[in-house]
Amino acid sequence: MLDEKPVKPEILCPVKETLKILGKRWTILIIKDIYYSPQKKLGFMELRKLLVEVSPKVLSERLKEMAEHNLISKKVIAETTPVRVEYALTDKGADAVTIINNMKKYGLKWAKDGEFDCEKKDCEICTQERLKK
Repeated sequence: MLDEKPVKPEILCPVKETLKILGKRWTILIIKDIYYSPQKKLGFMELRKLLVEVSPKVLSERLKEMAEHNLISKKVIAETTPVRVEYALTDKGADAVTIINNMKKYGLKWAKDGEFDCEKKDCEICTQERLKK
């Protein structure tokens, strides 16, 4: 009989598991755009206008995955022509905004002067970080 090493049970790392959900391209930006929208919800076409680099197919896939992970809720409004779909953050999705805000702080802290500029002119975090410099 060969000397076999016992198999250790996999220990789940919270960072690794969070990255599996939030680390896919566009996910963080979708959360950011929904959260900072005036009504806290956006339709598919509104997201397309905000995320011009993403193809409709990829955006659709990402929204489906995010709904499966309970990051967003999907509401179909059948009374409109064409039928409108709105996406809003769940509590789980809204909790990710703290990660986004920390990413903004990190980016602003380590940016060269003038390298980054927040698209949201009244962003509290960006304003606070700029005042520190």
